Formats: sequence, C-alpha cells, structure tokens
Amino acid sequence: MQTGQVVIFTLADYANHWNPSPSCLFFRSSTSSSRSTYCSQMTFSKEQLIDALYNEYVFLCHDDFDPDEDPTPEEYLEMLKEMTYDELIVETSTDEEYHLDEFMSAWS
Repeated sequence: MQTGQVVIFTLADYANHWNPSPSCLFFRSSTSSSRSTYCSQMTFSKEQLIDALYNEYVFLCHDDFDPDEDPTPEEYLEMLKEMTYDELIVETSTDEEYHLDEFMSAWS
C-alpha cells in the first residue's frame, strides 16, 4: 500500500480481516445505511492527539478568539486532557475525506 492511499473497508471486512486499532474511524455513508471504516496507516498516542489539537486551537485563537465565549488555550488544554482517546479523535473532526493522518501532519 502506498503512503497517503485511502483505504475504506466495510464493517464486515473490518470484522473478518482486521484487528481493532485506535486509529480506525467508523462512519456512516450519507447515501446509504451501511457503515464503513477508515484505518490510518499510522497510530497516534493520546499525548500526540492532545498536542496536535492544542496546536490547532492556538492557531485558530490567534485570529478569532472571543474571551467571552471561547476557553483560553490553557483551559482548552485541560479539557483535552480529560477526554478519552475516542473523544479526542472526534475532536479532530476527521472523516473519510479529511483523514487523521492529514490532521496530524498539519498540527503536530
């Protein structure tokens, strides 16, 4: 498999041929009721996810921070530390089009 290649499996394929991995994303197609899975070529630790999410937030705060509504970067970091691995994956807003590998490459 080539670097950057998108790999999408059906849930049955995943169950039959793959072991669960923390970097696998499940999603439901908007055009059908079937579930699919995207498995990243790379695995990331909870600490790496927190670091990348924090870096993204600091960047976003630079141009669009509202102190009345937005947590400070320090408060956001504390919120991230309280999240589970799965919650951190969801926080990245990655999916079948914007992959976790891309997010991590951009913000790590």
